[in-house]
Amino acid sequence: MGLACAGFFFVACAGAGADSVPTPEAVEPAQRWLREAEPPAGAIVVRLAFDAGADLDLYVTGPLEETVYFGNTPSKIGGRLEADVRCDAPAPRIETVVFPTARPGRYRVGVDHPESCGRRRSAAPFAVELRSTAGERRETGAARPGEFEAIVFEWIEPGPAD
Repeated sequence: MGLACAGFFFVACAGAGADSVPTPEAVEPAQRWLREAEPPAGAIVVRLAFDAGADLDLYVTGPLEETVYFGNTPSKIGGRLEADVRCDAPAPRIETVVFPTARPGRYRVGVDHPESCGRRRSAAPFAVELRSTAGERRETGAARPGEFEAIVFEWIEPGPAD
């Protein structure tokens, strides 16, 4: 399993093995990068931040069960990946999926680690941030090379009457 730890907002993590647990030193740069940009009003914005040692991919599945990722953007309800960040991109590496209008329903966030950059063969620390009408949520974890974490977290986006 690629995700070593999770919780609402940032959490202290514990687990087995140095490769499975993101250290505060490894995750802090990703947290700082996420705090630097404000999302548009009424939009859903999901950001994945990671360091230069890996190529991670962000996947966000919307209420129609359609997933926005590098191979499917934009989605039928307007979700789009702003950029597929790869090994040749400078740090900080941030992938962002934006739904310009928050559509009610269940959403799910996943992280894939298809490729290591350079000599890294260990798990890559990451931070994921959600900002929407449902609120804000941040999760940290570590993705192992070649593994896909299908559910980092899920949330329900409320409708106008909720």
